[in-house]
Amino acid sequence: MQIGDWAATPDLNEIYREIRALGLETNLAELEAFGFTVIEGALSPDEVKATRDKILEISEARLGRKLDLEGEHEYEDLSFIPFLLFKDPVFKIGLLNPKPLALITYLLGKHCILSSLGSHLKGPGGTGLLLHSDTGNNTPDPFTPYAQVANCNYALTDYTEERGCLAMAPGSHRHQRQPTRWEVGLEGNRRNAGVIPIEVPAGSAIIWHGNTWHGSFPRKVPGLRVNLSCYFCREYLQPQEDYSRN
Repeated sequence: MQIGDWAATPDLNEIYREIRALGLETNLAELEAFGFTVIEGALSPDEVKATRDKILEISEARLGRKLDLEGEHEYEDLSFIPFLLFKDPVFKIGLLNPKPLALITYLLGKHCILSSLGSHLKGPGGTGLLLHSDTGNNTPDPFTPYAQVANCNYALTDYTEERGCLAMAPGSHRHQRQPTRWEVGLEGNRRNAGVIPIEVPAGSAIIWHGNTWHGSFPRKVPGLRVNLSCYFCREYLQPQEDYSRN
């Protein structure tokens, strides 16, 4: 149908027309049904390399040593590198990418703001990140059915389960609560039966509703998993990173 300038949905009319023009209606349906969607090829190979190289450069300066993207075995950790927006202009490419941003705007409205822009750097070993909702532990149940926060996670290396990829529980946004201690597991006998690995090529963008349960698997092979996490919130929430004085 044709989307008009309907008085009942003044902002949504424009947002939906943009989503249709960008060819994202299937992704929108996936977001509504399952709480997440994937846009493959959201970043070009050159953009992936430039973004990943800058993250590795920043990480090496923090650690005081070189990192081996394909063969790293000493860095047995998962660390978050924050405030990347101020580190290099290359990070604005992911932040302002039209396709993911259109879906984020659908979830949070036209006045949404950036909460944080960082990278989760993961080496082999260690433990995975247990299932959780980004809506926050201090938010009482039930969560609102509409998103308060939303995430766009760019895979800057190929994502597979053995390489420590993102874990997702499809449809969990409808629970409108945090997972219980019996539902958070990702490994062995404690693995949540509803969890799936998000196995996608580098350059993919994974966008999800803030209520959706997600985590990450431990990396079981040498090398590094690198991502770019663009985390957004509604305008009335306090962002994790304060950009107001910069």
